[in-house]
Amino acid sequence: MVRFVGHAIRHLYRRERWPAPLRRLLVAEGMCEFYRTLARGLARPLALARAGADGAAEPDGRARRAAAEELLSQLSVRMFARRYAILRREHASLPALEDEPRALALLMSQLYLVDLAPRSAWIFAALGGPARGLGERWRARQLGAPLDAEACWRELTVHLGEVLVVLTQELPAHLPHARRVLGDICFVSGQRYAGHFRRLFALAGERGADPAALAIEVLRTSEYLYRVNPEHWGGTDAAARTGYLEGTACPWYTEPGWEAGHCGIFGRFQAGVCAEFGLGYALTSTIPKHGGATCRVDLKPLPAERLRRPKAAALST
Repeated sequence: MVRFVGHAIRHLYRRERWPAPLRRLLVAEGMCEFYRTLARGLARPLALARAGADGAAEPDGRARRAAAEELLSQLSVRMFARRYAILRREHASLPALEDEPRALALLMSQLYLVDLAPRSAWIFAALGGPARGLGERWRARQLGAPLDAEACWRELTVHLGEVLVVLTQELPAHLPHARRVLGDICFVSGQRYAGHFRRLFALAGERGADPAALAIEVLRTSEYLYRVNPEHWGGTDAAARTGYLEGTACPWYTEPGWEAGHCGIFGRFQAGVCAEFGLGYALTSTIPKHGGATCRVDLKPLPAERLRRPKAAALST
């Protein structure tokens, strides 16, 4: 039964034809998981940075995690407020925050379907928390009503890039080498993601499989859901164990603050995916850095000395 379900899901991903309500559900959960992954990965580096600055003892794991969650929530306020302003220009029924301050937290937590992911309620703590009680839950549904499943999905896919812009701008004030740490978190997360799909799709048992083709297949599962390179093409050379993937711009490419360095940080997630298949991942060209209308990545075998799995220290709390 498990194998059958895995094959069915694999077929749907290959076609890239998930219905809008399911895409919305998967990306809402994906954004909650992205925040949780960031909190796990940033907990210890932030604690070490603070302990070093204050000369204090390093707090325990639970305290480290709570502090990381608090900071991430605070840093996300600007992103949520900006997205609300954009949505309000598109949907006149949304109230001005001066008239209804709680609307920001209610709408954003409704978009993230946080009632289905109560462990992620902390994301909205700096906004006053998600909806509480029947009255606020009803109001949250009213605020979200103008956005159908397709619109919710498209809105949430943009949040992925906007969160990264905010973090690269604000996190360095709290953490030295913040971009490197974010890249490490993305890499380890990519490894874990690929490992999950290798098991789900039973890829390890495919005889004579083309590793580049398998890596691209797994890459496209997340890229499809988040509209990464929405129009895309590629190819592989099974004998040489190489491949490439090229596509059009991501939805956050035109958002204020986006730059080539952000492509590199998110590229570390894809690099982690490819490493699970013994392949290196290189951003050959990106629109922010090289211009043009497409981005391209190339995959090739990793040298033997780089095939060892790095420790997942980046995600330890």
